[in-house]
Amino acid sequence: MLRASIGGAHAGLTVTIFIVALFTAVGGALWAVIVGGAVAFWFIAALFVTVRRGRRGRAAVTRAYLLTFGWASWL
Repeated sequence: MLRASIGGAHAGLTVTIFIVALFTAVGGALWAVIVGGAVAFWFIAALFVTVRRGRRGRAAVTRAYLLTFGWASWL
């Protein structure tokens, strides 16, 4: 069974910030906005789904955070 942890999600956020900074350095601010916007869209979509499934408040935000950045647990 695949599980994501908060520590893995923090690592995923760190890697994502590094990648956005790399895109900024190499491709300019426009690419940083595109990549950062895609990640923000994914977080908002995950938050919407978790709220629709009945989670509220901090539990919904935590679940969306895990869904967005928890992939780093599997690296």
